[in-house]
Amino acid sequence: MTLKLITTWIFGGILITAAAWILGHIEQTVGVSPLSYGFVFFVGFVLILIGGLAWISVATATAKH
Repeated sequence: MTLKLITTWIFGGILITAAAWILGHIEQTVGVSPLSYGFVFFVGFVLILIGGLAWISVATATAKH
């Protein structure tokens, strides 16, 4: 594995960890608008998608070597 693949793999893990932390801590309480709650949920979902895409790209690149 090259340094670029390892960096991409770690970056994907950091994104998925951050998304799990964000999604695990959102609460719709007093003072939180439905729009901001939905936006944070969407941001967490997008971070999971980008992290998964990074892991998939590492897996396909590793399989080609």
